[in-house]
Amino acid sequence: MPKAAPRVAAQWITVAGRYRDVVLALALCAAGEYELFAHATYSGAAVWPGPRAVNAILIPCMTLPLMARRRHPLVVCLTIFGLLAVSSLILGGGEATTEFLLFIATTFTGAAYTTRPIVIAAGALAAGIVHEMRDPQVHGVSDAVWALGLLAISFLLGRAVYARQHRIGSLEYEAAVAERRHADEVAAATTAERAAIARELHDIVAHAVSVIVIQAQAGARALPARADVAADVLATIESSARTALGELRRLLTLLSDDAVDATTHPVASLAQLPTLLDGCRRAGLTVTLDADSLPRLEPMSDLAAYRVIQEALTNVLRHAPGAAAAVTIRRHPDSIEVVVENSAVATGRAAASTVGGSQRGLIGMRERLTMVGGKLVKAGPSASGYVIEAVVPIEPASLDDEDRRERELAL
Repeated sequence: MPKAAPRVAAQWITVAGRYRDVVLALALCAAGEYELFAHATYSGAAVWPGPRAVNAILIPCMTLPLMARRRHPLVVCLTIFGLLAVSSLILGGGEATTEFLLFIATTFTGAAYTTRPIVIAAGALAAGIVHEMRDPQVHGVSDAVWALGLLAISFLLGRAVYARQHRIGSLEYEAAVAERRHADEVAAATTAERAAIARELHDIVAHAVSVIVIQAQAGARALPARADVAADVLATIESSARTALGELRRLLTLLSDDAVDATTHPVASLAQLPTLLDGCRRAGLTVTLDADSLPRLEPMSDLAAYRVIQEALTNVLRHAPGAAAAVTIRRHPDSIEVVVENSAVATGRAAASTVGGSQRGLIGMRERLTMVGGKLVKAGPSASGYVIEAVVPIEPASLDDEDRRERELAL
């Protein structure tokens, strides 16, 4: 039972907060009617001057509009100020406590909940002056100043509440905007991460599977007459599968929470290009390499260059079995140029063309190069068949290190 009491009190507070304007309006109306029918007086005069029947109707008309003081504050305030001024002109100004509280509540409401404080101040001042001029109990300027001063205090308190509510609203809006921006950033980062993972999986699996398919076809043709060739083919398939498995394991390790063994397998780079070319040759592709001495690239740039060559050779294996390919790497002052060109097959088609395919490989090339500031210069038919040409930038720090090493060797 004692534990239930706080919950009941909280429920009553919630209900009271929801209907506080209704409670305020009904309380003022009841207080005014009580003063009227209890014959309340001030200095021997009735606090509500004029006929009782008229005041009995006037009191609800002046107080009950406060039920809507937050929904329609400007209309409510001007209505009440108008009724107070008109009743004071016709019936005379009274000294009812309810009327005094009504003045304060209406002035506060207009200052706190409207965006036209000047209109509210003018209405309160006009109604207050009319009331004070028609009140026989006002003796001198000091009484009028005291009454109008209380209205001024109510107005200032209302503006303070307005400023606070406006500030709270601004903070809530900024928080909502920041939350939406954060959600958008998280969604964009998630999409980019998924795209990166998809590219990496595509590069790993597509190349390995292409080599395995080509070798499996060669092995099937070699059996049963040439068992030695079939054995070499199976060895190549095993090597390609193990390489792909190792890269997949490294990728999955990087994606997992426990990345202790993430560096067990080196990240793909141009240093592994001979191994890649040997695998392509074992798969039946005639491929040559013409490369300048290269500077030390940033890891992401190195990986991007490697993946461009890998994807281009994979396309040759997949779309033009029997074609020959040439890989050329040229060094420039601020970049390296990577060119993979293949000859057309006997049918005359462009070997690495992906027309009619998903072109996911070309999309992956462009995205990887864009991420490191590079560019896919060309991907299309050439005079001899099909060519992939890309430019990968060299970081300034890498250029400085390379130039420093060359100067040291020259000395």
